[in-house]
Amino acid sequence: MPNSVKLFVVGDIIGKGARNALICKIPELKEKYNYDILAVNAENTTHGRGLNHNHYLAYKKAGVDVMTMGNHVLGEATIIDYIDYVDDIVVPGNVNYTDKTFDKHKEANIKFGDKNIKFVNVLGINTTNKLEITDKIDFFSKYADDNSILIVDFHGEYTLEKSVFAYYFDGIVSLVYGTHTHVQTADERILPKGTAFISDVGMCGSRESVIGYDYKSCVDKIKTHERSAVSTLKPYMINAILVEIDLDTRKAIKIERINEILE
Repeated sequence: MPNSVKLFVVGDIIGKGARNALICKIPELKEKYNYDILAVNAENTTHGRGLNHNHYLAYKKAGVDVMTMGNHVLGEATIIDYIDYVDDIVVPGNVNYTDKTFDKHKEANIKFGDKNIKFVNVLGINTTNKLEITDKIDFFSKYADDNSILIVDFHGEYTLEKSVFAYYFDGIVSLVYGTHTHVQTADERILPKGTAFISDVGMCGSRESVIGYDYKSCVDKIKTHERSAVSTLKPYMINAILVEIDLDTRKAIKIERINEILE
């Protein structure tokens, strides 16, 4: 058995073009990076908001192991029809989700050797002057055990909030990575007690875009206030991280930031 596990984590995937480009690229990524587990943030997959069942199945067929979500988990309403029957979609806990009626918190648990690789999703808050970390601390207390390697997708706007969370759980959680802004940050590192961290993984979407959306419609939105369209302008790019974690200590060995063009 290997002494470590390698995770390949892809940032928010924006719409059809990026989705299809990534799916075509997965065999090449697998060969190049030799990862054990592939995780993607899938909350923007279907027309930029949500994840329908057909797109979920396409990811599974392509070799995606885990799909984390975020604030657009209900962007595709049909997710309610199948969410209870799958075990690889990770939904934020309603303890930090604004829609208290959607009580569908789900984590994903992948068996790797004698360890459980457990993916959990939390949401940030929409304020700059208050950090409500205490609810996330309480939320996480039940996940810490000797047989689990905890992986957290922190889906939020503010790098400050993500950093505070990561340092609080340094040495308890093996990896804390941010999603939601669609802009990859350059602060990847291993914290003092062994937790790998990056404020935001980035996105998989059109390179010439505004966070994956058509830049012309985004500019026009200043005047029209209409919803921006997902960009279909090629080339598409992928932002990701490759993280290796020691199975015995549950500490990160390395974290590497990845940027590639998807032809």
